[in-house]
Amino acid sequence: MSQVSDYNIANASGASVRSDLNAVFDAIKTLNSGGSDPSNTSAFMPYVDTGDSNNLKIRNASNNGFTTVGSVDEANLGLLPKSGGTMTGQVLGDDGSVASSPAYAFDGDDDTGMFRSGANTIGFSTAGTTRVSISNAGLDMTNALPIRFQDSSGSPFVALKAPTSVSSNVTFTLPATDGNAGEFLKTDGSGNLSFSIVQGVPSGAVFCMAVATVPSGYLECNGAAVSRTTYAALFAVIGTQYGSGNGSSTFNIPDLRGEFIRGFDNGKGTDSGRSIASTQSSNNLSHGHSVSATVNDSGHSHATSLANKRVFLVGGSQNISFGGSGSYPGQDFSMSNANTGVTVSITQSDAGGSEARPRNIAMMYIIKI
Repeated sequence: MSQVSDYNIANASGASVRSDLNAVFDAIKTLNSGGSDPSNTSAFMPYVDTGDSNNLKIRNASNNGFTTVGSVDEANLGLLPKSGGTMTGQVLGDDGSVASSPAYAFDGDDDTGMFRSGANTIGFSTAGTTRVSISNAGLDMTNALPIRFQDSSGSPFVALKAPTSVSSNVTFTLPATDGNAGEFLKTDGSGNLSFSIVQGVPSGAVFCMAVATVPSGYLECNGAAVSRTTYAALFAVIGTQYGSGNGSSTFNIPDLRGEFIRGFDNGKGTDSGRSIASTQSSNNLSHGHSVSATVNDSGHSHATSLANKRVFLVGGSQNISFGGSGSYPGQDFSMSNANTGVTVSITQSDAGGSEARPRNIAMMYIIKI
């Protein structure tokens, strides 16, 4: 190991010149090795720092610092070959690096790379911000970033993403085996997922739509004949109750256009004798109509002149005077009056439309396939 204060050979006696030459040659031969930086430096000057793991250092072009190349105690100076070769042993990075200056970064993008973000934790950063952390607790995606699964072209993707904020940690545990066709994942409330049969809208359920548009998974209740294969689930429920279609490959769905739906009696007794899918004609409850009429007769009389006539009263002996003079002893007689007939004519007019119905609003009936 040798370092010299300068590389100048001064004019001197032969012995002194030889001593200077030997010192310079020894410094060159040992690459200016020493426990501290040489005091006399120049650009591109090599130097082995025996105080720093025997690292070979090269003076930079500005001659204001050394750049570490690698340890002379390691094969290939401990450097990974640019192509080929095998690296053994540990690659040690800066223990105190941060997301904005990761220990393992890239030329021209030195704030993107890998670093030690904490005890037993590796962090990955882009643009100086931590994106992923891996620790003995698991893998954490930070900053609400999604996990993206791209297709083979590397462009479209399917992603999973956490909400912007959560009140507590949530972990979902996937089932150990696959489920059956048509099943879905459900949670037990503790994050344990399992496959289950869909308990949503059952095939054959009928709903009203407020618009004349049929949503996916439904058909309009228009009595159409549809495929028994394509709509196997619906056919398994309603069969041919609403029509057998062509008798082999199709069946009919209910035709509820312009119809009112009545609840199935099912033993109640209000609408007995009915079966599911049976129809009823229009009908009114038996009833009567009361009719009243008022006949006004202004009144009339019949006049009979009995003046100076003899009147005989039945069973009496009284005397009756009739506008004349004198009185007449009672005699037997009879008298009859003619009745005046009154005829009343009452006419009742029919009212109403072509059917019996309550007040209503039109909507479209649809059925779940």
